[in-house]
Amino acid sequence: MGALGMMMLGVAAAATAVPTATVAADAAVEFGREALRGPTRFPWYDAQQDALRRIDVRPPKETAEHRGSTWQADPFPDPASPSSFGWDWSGLRAIVQALLWGGLLALLAWLIYFLVRSYLRQHAAAEVEDQPEQDGRVEEDSIESLPFDIARPQTDLLAEARRLYEAGDYAQAVVYLFSYQLVRLDRSQHIRLARGKTNRQYLRELQPRPDLRGLVERTMVAFEEVFFGHHPLERSGFEQCWERLDEFHQRLSEGGVSDG
Repeated sequence: MGALGMMMLGVAAAATAVPTATVAADAAVEFGREALRGPTRFPWYDAQQDALRRIDVRPPKETAEHRGSTWQADPFPDPASPSSFGWDWSGLRAIVQALLWGGLLALLAWLIYFLVRSYLRQHAAAEVEDQPEQDGRVEEDSIESLPFDIARPQTDLLAEARRLYEAGDYAQAVVYLFSYQLVRLDRSQHIRLARGKTNRQYLRELQPRPDLRGLVERTMVAFEEVFFGHHPLERSGFEQCWERLDEFHQRLSEGGVSDG
């Protein structure tokens, strides 16, 4: 069989398959039509016309009433809304925000204040702990610059003067009292202690402060009578100098540079 014969057989087979497919499709349509005509009725199928039926669908009444609603879950409703009771919630919102920010700022300010205060307290405590030792070193160095020699006290100059005064040794007490005044005047920069200077030179340095000069001169006279003149000193003579010690401290802190 040649190529022409084979082609003719293929055409014949195709012609036979087309009617078969058509018959199968028609059978399926008829089967569906019979199913729609059964005992179950479908509102969208018209059995007499063998066609689709129009169905008018209406939304439920409750849904239709609220379809135009614009409600939103807003904790601060519009003042014009009936549910706001006529209150201006925008103002309340601004107040709440202001209170929150104010509270945060107050907390931050308190925290900064607490930290600064703690730092200052620690710093002040450290200075207080170091002050006695520093004062002791300064006074010890100043004793070396006094224009006369004295025995080093076991404590400080003023404490030694008080101890000798209470022991009744007024002559030695006034020596330490005058030494204390010179050291304090040097520390407050009213005079400058130096070996070789005389007491009169120190008085001249105090000329800008006559109030201090008068107080120191009284003690200096009693000191020179004891130290250079080897004269005894009565209790009343020492107390005339000792009783002016508070005034000396007060005058020392007024004007110039004070060491406290």
